[in-house]
Amino acid sequence: MRNILLVLSLLLPAALAQAQQPAPLPDARMLVNMPDVPRSVMRADMLDHMAALNEIIGDLAENKFEAAAETAEKRIGQSAMGRNAPMARGQGPGRFMPDTMRQMGWNMHGAASEFAKVAKTGDKTKALAALQQVTASCVACHMAFRTR
Repeated sequence: MRNILLVLSLLLPAALAQAQQPAPLPDARMLVNMPDVPRSVMRADMLDHMAALNEIIGDLAENKFEAAAETAEKRIGQSAMGRNAPMARGQGPGRFMPDTMRQMGWNMHGAASEFAKVAKTGDKTKALAALQQVTASCVACHMAFRTR
C-alpha cells in the first residue's frame, strides 16, 4: 500500500502539470514548401540579416552612419540579392516562393538600400525611420509565411 501511495505521489504532480498545459495555437501562416538546399540558403541569409541589423543598430547608437550604411547595403540591400546563389546550385529560394513572399523579399532589399542612402546623410531620426521600413518588411513576411 505504501508503495502504491509513493508511486501515485510521484506521478500525480506530473499528470496535473501535463493536464494544465494549454493546447498550442494553430500556425495560420502559409506553409511554403521548398527543398532542403534552398531553405538552408534562405535561412542562412535571414540569420545574417539579423546579425547585420544588430550591427546597424549598434553603429547608429555610436553615430557611425557610414558603417551602418555599408553593412545595410552589402548584407541586406539590393547588392546582397543572390549572393548565395552558387550554394543553391541553380535552386535559389526565390523560385519556390509565392509571388507575394518574393515581393516582400524584394521590398526588404529595397528598403535596406534606401536606409543606406538615408543613413549616409547623418540624420539619425530619418535613418531610424528608414530602418524601421526594413524591419517592417521582415515582420510582414515572417507573419505571413513559414517554411516548416
